[in-house]
Amino acid sequence: MRKHQLVANKILQNIEQGAYKERLPSVRKMMDIFGVSQVTITQALQHLVDMNRIYAQPNVGYFIIIKKTDSTVFNGVYDFSTASTSWTDFPLDSYSQCLETAIQNEKTALFTYGETTGNGELKSLFQKLLAGNQIFTKKEQIMITSGTQQALHILALIIMTRKESILIEQPTYHQMINLIERLHLNYVTCYRDLDKINMRELEETINNKRPHYVYLMPRLHNPLGTTMGEEEKYTLLNYAKKYHFYIIEDDYLSDFEGNASYKTLYEMDTNQRVIYLKSFSKIMFPGQRLGMTVLPAELIEPFQSFKEIIDIHTNSLSQVIMQTFMESGLYAHHKDKIVFRHQQKAKTLRDVLKTYFADYQFNDNQQMHTVIKLPKQINMNKLYEELAKRHVLVDDYKTNYIAGYKQNHKFLKLNTTSIPENKIDEGVQLIHEAIEVSKIL
Repeated sequence: MRKHQLVANKILQNIEQGAYKERLPSVRKMMDIFGVSQVTITQALQHLVDMNRIYAQPNVGYFIIIKKTDSTVFNGVYDFSTASTSWTDFPLDSYSQCLETAIQNEKTALFTYGETTGNGELKSLFQKLLAGNQIFTKKEQIMITSGTQQALHILALIIMTRKESILIEQPTYHQMINLIERLHLNYVTCYRDLDKINMRELEETINNKRPHYVYLMPRLHNPLGTTMGEEEKYTLLNYAKKYHFYIIEDDYLSDFEGNASYKTLYEMDTNQRVIYLKSFSKIMFPGQRLGMTVLPAELIEPFQSFKEIIDIHTNSLSQVIMQTFMESGLYAHHKDKIVFRHQQKAKTLRDVLKTYFADYQFNDNQQMHTVIKLPKQINMNKLYEELAKRHVLVDDYKTNYIAGYKQNHKFLKLNTTSIPENKIDEGVQLIHEAIEVSKIL
């Protein structure tokens, strides 16, 4: 990325952070701020003019174009169903700029097949990103995939062809369940309560069934939203060593963790027992289809072999745009902005639940996937009908359980990504109404 584009990105960040209100500083002052020449500043400002982010008044200065977004527009639907980033929160102008730069700089590479394991420069950036989270790994252990879903698919194929088995929690991520059911994988289950796993029961199951893999979401579990404690994680790693299985650590919400002291299983592992998965879909957007897998050394070859026959390589354009986005500093800035906005909404939801659901059990994590435990006398079909009448969208909890599993909870999972903050209170009131009329007398 050229110097004036880097400066333009920094000016955009300052605008979005509110450092500049209506008017930009003078050219001379920005030369001092950014430590660049007048030519670079002039080119950066012209770039922002071309992007329709600022306009020039001759002999006066440069002024910010106040952009209206759809983020506050309410369409009449109280959408608590999705955790994906809203397109109105995404810096599309900046991303378009990165797209243009990526095509100009890498146009030759886009017409050839890329590396199966991923773009080397992007892998180096991912390696630094992981190191910033105390995950230290070799570059050759990192695989760039078409989202974490592809990584799970590849691991499922390894399990299937080797006639091995996998242990999953109940409830768990619905797409993991889909993989198991559609590929007819050998599996065993362990029960997960709304706030923790019974580690003794887990060990008993592992000892009796001897799974080769254990799939977990230790941080901000989907759908329960809970996070494993330090003691649980150490116990689990000891089990992995004792019973010789791999832990698939799906850390897809790592960017939303508010506790800086949190340690991943991968960081704590000293025996090459953890496969680490990271997603970018919640910070960027699902359509980008980028994920990252960090593998133990002995799984690198079989994983790469399956990836090569599935798609040869992950989309080159997505990779070079992500590389440009990260190199420009936009990724770190955008991540902080998305997480901050989400935490504001999550706090609002928590406060509202304390008002209307004081008599119910719900997780209070202020992060992602807030779950309300429902009484047994709730008629779920009736509840979904009542919610639909009130234009409230929620996910069906049954998708998080494998077919035929009996020991399931009835719960509602609420996410705030796609609902305006000023509509959360109304939406929760409507949910409370629907629950009350859905109880079986």
